[in-house]
Amino acid sequence: MAEITNYRLILDEIEQTLSNIKSEETSTFFTQLLDAKNVFVSGKGRSGFVANSFAMRLNQLGKQAHVVGESTTPSIHQEDLFVVISGSGSTAHLKILVEKAKESGAQVVVLTTQPESPIGTLADSVIELPAGTKYDAEGSAQPLGSLFEQASQIFLDSLVLNLMEKLSVDEETMQQNHANLE
Repeated sequence: MAEITNYRLILDEIEQTLSNIKSEETSTFFTQLLDAKNVFVSGKGRSGFVANSFAMRLNQLGKQAHVVGESTTPSIHQEDLFVVISGSGSTAHLKILVEKAKESGAQVVVLTTQPESPIGTLADSVIELPAGTKYDAEGSAQPLGSLFEQASQIFLDSLVLNLMEKLSVDEETMQQNHANLE
């Protein structure tokens, strides 16, 4: 049986990526999350799974969060925030959604490796995660966009801890807000 040692490489890559996120980008995003009436999330592939898990935690915090594309997702409006997770920042479908959100007056934030990408240039704010993507083998020993997706998940989970403190929400309250029709 193979020895499991690559986790050290993965943890080192995640630490390197997260340590390079600009604090002003994080502060802007945190304020946008606090101020938003509703938060909408989207991503494709594994980035979409990260977006969905973030929406789940926001709902457990008592924030109204919606996954774009679900049949129960309401309209986006001016006082809302659209969070897009796209390593390349060039996914055509996500760009169309960003354009629609902007037309509706919503704020848009993108987590990406490419701030100057088509989505990055449309967004009101950008969280740059310097990690390799499925189109860029440089920047990570891991395949495709694994590092970006992992770093996105941990970054967003770290914001949940900050939101818990700022919103005075404890884990017991989050458990009460957890889905009970499973």
